[in-house]
Amino acid sequence: MLRLIMKFKGFITWWVVFTIWATAFVVNLQAQESNVQMCISKALITYLECAQEGTTLLKQTNAAIKAVDLIGAWVDSGAPESKTFQYTAIDGNKYDADFQSDILPLFTNDGIWFKGSRSCASCHFANSENAYHEMDTTSYSGLMKGGDVLSHPPGVPLFGESGIGKTDYDWDHSKLKARLRNNRMPPNWPEDLTETNRDGPCITMNGKKGVHVQGSDGLKKHKYGCEANVVGLIGAWVDGGAPKTSSFTYAGVQLNFQRDVLPLFVKPNMWFAGSAPCSSCHFANSEISYHEMDLSTYEGIMKGGDVISEPPGVALLGENKIGATDFNWEKSKMRARLRNNRMPNAIEFDITEENRDGPLVLKGKRIESK
Repeated sequence: MLRLIMKFKGFITWWVVFTIWATAFVVNLQAQESNVQMCISKALITYLECAQEGTTLLKQTNAAIKAVDLIGAWVDSGAPESKTFQYTAIDGNKYDADFQSDILPLFTNDGIWFKGSRSCASCHFANSENAYHEMDTTSYSGLMKGGDVLSHPPGVPLFGESGIGKTDYDWDHSKLKARLRNNRMPPNWPEDLTETNRDGPCITMNGKKGVHVQGSDGLKKHKYGCEANVVGLIGAWVDGGAPKTSSFTYAGVQLNFQRDVLPLFVKPNMWFAGSAPCSSCHFANSEISYHEMDLSTYEGIMKGGDVISEPPGVALLGENKIGATDFNWEKSKMRARLRNNRMPNAIEFDITEENRDGPLVLKGKRIESK
């Protein structure tokens, strides 16, 4: 009997232990199931949030527009200060925008034009001598006043002529001078905020040997800021009628195209150390030559750019004078600066020209395209 009781007590003990273990197992299983359900719920919420963010980003990207094109749409609408204007986004639809929310931030916010870029207003903040070009890009009224307001304001053929084959050259308004002085061409030109290199390197005259570009032989560094310089030399040739064989005068010396001008386009190291020849990219009037342009010969230069397709002030927005409202974005100084990638300073050079119209923007913010 005692043995039977002992066996029963052992069974009871075993059963209690088993029940406790089974209960703990079930509780643990329920807890794990709850955790799994919680994880699934969290994952679903995260997925939905991510999907919502993706949808929002897609909508933003579709409604975005290149910054330069947006400014152009504003200008072409009469550059209104308070009224809305419309632009065509990359999705082909039209959207409303206004100066305060969409245009002004492009000038006053950091990081708009490229990652790490300073705002335009960080250098152009007032119509004063201590602001670059005495220019104020912090307000509508400031933009309307243009640049160099305290001093004085400084052409689709290369030399400012009214059409290909014309001889009414105008160097100060020429596309070539704009490209050279705006430091977009040649590629990888060192940016210089003091602007001493905007007219190209210094030159010396070597008698019958003609012009020598300081630094082009690799023996010395390129020097900038001289009265006699490369851009001035090309300008003198243009202002002298751009002769093919006749001589022209620069810095009191008789020079000619073949010996003194053409090398600037066809030899390396002419603009800065390591610079490629202009003709390495612009070598023929063909589709495979950038801008269908030939800078390797006199005849090629005379034909200008975009010869197979078609060629696409000193107020900022192309008006004929400060205060006028005859805006012309295609010929405006601001568009030239932005599209020539000199401003904002330190923008990355892109030979494909994908960044010439600036980044995608929407409501004053940069939109990252995926």
